[in-house]
Formats: sequence, structure tokens, C-alpha cells
Amino acid sequence: MLSQLPADNFEALAALLTEFERFDGHARQTADHHDDYVEALGILRAFGAARGAKLAAFPDIGPQRQQNIANINGYISQLRNTVRAELTSRHARGHFESKTDEYMSLFSRVPMYEFPEPDFQRALELINELRELFRASALLNEDQKRRLVRKLENTRGELNKKTTDIDRFWGFLGEASIAMRKFGADLDPISERVLELSGIVIDAIFAREGITALPELRQLLCPREVESEAER
Repeated sequence: MLSQLPADNFEALAALLTEFERFDGHARQTADHHDDYVEALGILRAFGAARGAKLAAFPDIGPQRQQNIANINGYISQLRNTVRAELTSRHARGHFESKTDEYMSLFSRVPMYEFPEPDFQRALELINELRELFRASALLNEDQKRRLVRKLENTRGELNKKTTDIDRFWGFLGEASIAMRKFGADLDPISERVLELSGIVIDAIFAREGITALPELRQLLCPREVESEAER
């Protein structure tokens, strides 16, 4: 679980805190788990240092085991409130911006990019699948994985059923196409999902612009692979 945390620090902290809640619920029913509580605090401290996350000062670890547990629980409770408040505010701000864009388009008569419900849900599924495939890939180095996951998360952040802006998608597609051109067919099944996601987004773009002919994305992003298939 620790190796699969989201790229966003607050979302990653939310995942860590959810795991702590599971542990805490179990620990209260069984024998002393002092060292496990201390380990949980160590995980948070290491996360903050590695990710550059700004966390409140950690409680001191002293000789009183029950006091340590109480201090750790108090610290994590405050952190949980902070994380939940940030994620709730972020969701509210995102909803506010999305609805503002939607009604600006309505009032200014500017058409929006609109995804049919099945396409929108499939796009979300593909994003989730790509996130896991990037992290598990043996071909991509750690820097490439971080860039791809970050740009994928940015794409997810702007992807709504109705939106006026999908600029971040192009940043992700550019990063992904470099890897696809470099590794070719060896990067499947990542390439297949990138192409399918791109097809969904570009279809929405063409629909807004009144264009009916969809280009062959594989030819654009993986020309050498297409040429090899043609030769065969």
C-alpha cells in the first residue's frame, strides 16, 4: 500500500490515515500495540520528509507507553481534521470552478466539451488502470513514472462530464507519446490504454468542433509500430 500512494500529498495522507483507522480499531481490542503506534508515527514522519509535506511538529516519544499512544492518537486526530478540511475545500473549489465554467459557457454561448456518460466512466477507469500500470512498469524509470503519474493526475483533475478546458490532457499525451515512441510494442498494455483514453478525449473535441473523421491515433503516436505491422 505504501508503494502505491497517490502522487498528491493530501490524497496520500488520506490513504495513510484510513489505514491507521483500521489498525487503531483492531489495536484497541487486543494486547498492547505501543511499538505499532510508534511505527505509524514514523511512517508519517518519513512520508513528510520524503515528499516535502508540511506537517505539524511531531509529539515527543517518552518512557510512558500509554502516554505515547495517547499523544500519537491526538496528533493523528488533528492531522485527520486538517487533511479532511483540505480535501473537502478542494472538492468544493473544483466544483465551484467547474460550475462557473459551465455557466460561463452557457451565458457566452461558447460550446463545451461534453463526454457521454459511458465514455466519461470509461475514461475514469482508464486513468485508474494507467496509474497502476505506470507504477508497476519495469521499462519506465522512476523519474518517468513520477512525470507520467503527475500529468495523469492533472488530467484527472480537469476531466469532468462537461468542461471548457482540457489543456492538461495534451501535457499528459505528450509525455506518454515519448515513452510509447521509445519503447514501441514493449510498452503494451500501457499504450493500448493511452490510445483508448486519447480516442475518448479527441472524440469529444471533434464533436464540439463538428468534425466527424477521427485520425488513426496509433499512427500518430506509434508510427514505427504501425509501419512494422504494415510490412508484415
